Amino acid sequence: MPDGPPIKFRWRRVLHEVAAVEGPERIAPEWWKAQAPALTRDYFRAEDTQGQRFWLYREGFYARETETARWYMHGLFG
Repeated sequence: MPDGPPIKFRWRRVLHEVAAVEGPERIAPEWWKAQAPALTRDYFRAEDTQGQRFWLYREGFYARETETARWYMHGLFG
């Protein structure tokens, strides 16, 4: 599902398979303002099969806000 949590992702040329995921925590744009529309962000906390923990987010709802929702690395957990 394009709008679901990730099952795997590539970061710094390394493929990470997700073992556990928590989220989403949704940040929606201020739709009541008359500015150019921003995209919705869904944040996920993910742990890979090696025990590394990541903070990822997807920008944009597939087919509703964008044709290609984009994923970003927001941070790492120690």
